[in-house]
Amino acid sequence: MILAITGLLYLGMFALAAGMSRHADPLLGLQAKLTALRHPARYGWGLIALSLLLAIFAHDGGQALVLWFGLIPLASAIILLGLTYRPATARAVVPVAALMVLLAPFF
Repeated sequence: MILAITGLLYLGMFALAAGMSRHADPLLGLQAKLTALRHPARYGWGLIALSLLLAIFAHDGGQALVLWFGLIPLASAIILLGLTYRPATARAVVPVAALMVLLAPFF
């Protein structure tokens, strides 16, 4: 369950950052102008809320909730450092985070 929570948090934070006009071009590149990505901040808040629900309803709910609060700065720091030094790195972690969410039920 921790893999899914971590992946959803990263995807949510990435979408929130991509929703800001200042960060949309470095993070999304040419895809920033697609109509499907018109409001990525809405998707970001939805993914963050979904990760919180997973943490609340996890088998070890209390520990998962504390872990959720601890993973927020970690996911944000990866995006922040990617924006600062190399935006391609922040984009490259998105498929890894999606894979973490998909593989979480098997672990």
